Amino acid sequence: MFQAIKLVIVLIIIAGLAAGGWYVTNLKADLAVSEMNNQKLQDGIQKQQELLEQQQKDITQIQETNKELAQQNEKNKKDVDSLSKKFSKRDIGERAIENPELVEKLVNRGTVNALRCIELASGAPLNEKEKAAKTPVEANRECPSLIDRNYTAPSH
Repeated sequence: MFQAIKLVIVLIIIAGLAAGGWYVTNLKADLAVSEMNNQKLQDGIQKQQELLEQQQKDITQIQETNKELAQQNEKNKKDVDSLSKKFSKRDIGERAIENPELVEKLVNRGTVNALRCIELASGAPLNEKEKAAKTPVEANRECPSLIDRNYTAPSH
């Protein structure tokens, strides 16, 4: 009987060691899974930080572009105001009756200049005459700011 008790105690010890070994093995497996999950989370956080940094750069670039567009819009508005003042100074119909040849010449020159303005606004390079002009107005009266981006129409 003493022999049977020893055998039961030994079996309990072996079972306890086996259960402990199994428990430790499971802990190691859980730890490995946790470490992999942690690494994935760290990678995700890093990607999110990179994305946020890129978004900040994009926002800054958009703001700078909007500022440049606003400045260009202001220049364009001044050009339109300048043209409007030119047209409001004279009655072209009255002038055409007095001197039709002169008005025809002025309209034709204005049309050529306006078409060149469209070309310049579409990205065409300056021609030799425009490059050689002493002032942007001399190069093209209709859109001097397209000849020289720093040109501002005089205020009257």
